[in-house]
Amino acid sequence: MDQTEKLPSKVFAYAMVVVLLLVFIGPIIWFVLLAIRPTATAFSMPPVLFFEPTWDAIRYTFVDPGNNRPQLFNSVIVAAGAVLLNLPFSFPAAYALSRYKIRGRKNIMLWYLGLLMAPPVAFLIPYSILASSVGLKGTYFSMILICQTLTIPFSVWLMRSFIDEVPVEIEEAARVDGASTAAIMLRIVLPLVRPGIIVTSMFAFVFSWNNAAFPLVLANRGTTTLPIGTLQYFGTAGVTWGFIAVAAVAAMIPPMLIFLALDRYVVRGLTFGSVKG
Repeated sequence: MDQTEKLPSKVFAYAMVVVLLLVFIGPIIWFVLLAIRPTATAFSMPPVLFFEPTWDAIRYTFVDPGNNRPQLFNSVIVAAGAVLLNLPFSFPAAYALSRYKIRGRKNIMLWYLGLLMAPPVAFLIPYSILASSVGLKGTYFSMILICQTLTIPFSVWLMRSFIDEVPVEIEEAARVDGASTAAIMLRIVLPLVRPGIIVTSMFAFVFSWNNAAFPLVLANRGTTTLPIGTLQYFGTAGVTWGFIAVAAVAAMIPPMLIFLALDRYVVRGLTFGSVKG
C-alpha cells in the first residue's frame, strides 16, 4: 500500500484523536474559561468567544474573603491522611491474600468488591451515628478513617495483582537464608512492587480527594472539604457559576499535578508483570 492509499486512513485517525481530545478536554477548558470570564457573558447566546478576563471570582474564593482557601487545605489533609492510613493496612492484607491459602479467600475478595460497588450514600447514616457516638464527628480523623471504606478494598484488589507477579522463588530463597516473613514482605516484595504501590496511592488519593458523600455528614464548618464548599454557591438567589468554576478547577489541579509528576510510575505500574522473562 503506497502513501496515497494510506493518507485517508491517517486523516481519519487524526480526526478521531481530535474528536476524543475535544470530548475529554473540552469540559475542562470550558470550566477554566468560565472561571475567568465576566458573569454577564457566561451563558450568553450566541456564545462570546472573545472577552477580557476577570479575576474577581478567583480573588473572592481564595484571596478575599477566601472562603474556599481553608477548604482546599482541609481536602489535602483528608486525602493525604487517607493514603497514609491506607497503606499500612492494605499492603499486608494484599500480601496475605496473594501468598497464603486463606480459608474463604475468594469470599473476602468478593466482600471487598461489594464494598467498592456499594453506593457511599448507603453508609452515611450509620457512619454519622457512629462518629457522633464516639465524639469524632467534625474531625479530620473521622473522614480519614471512613475513607478507608473505599481506599482499602480498591488498594487490596490492585496491590494483590502486583504481588502475584513477583516470583515466589525469590521469597523462598530469602526464607532459606533465614529471612522472616516481615523482612521478606518489607525488604524484598515492597521494593519490587513499588510502582504498584505508587499507582495505588495515587488512585487512593484521588478517591479521597473527590469524595463528597462522607464529608457531607462528617465535617463541620472548620473541616469542610473543597467539594462540599462549592455547595454554598447554590442559593435561592441563583447559582454563581463563576465561583463554582473556580472551585472546580482548583479541585482538579492537585490530582492532575500528581499524575503528571508521577506519570512514569503509572506506566510502569499498569504494565507491571505484563512481560515475563
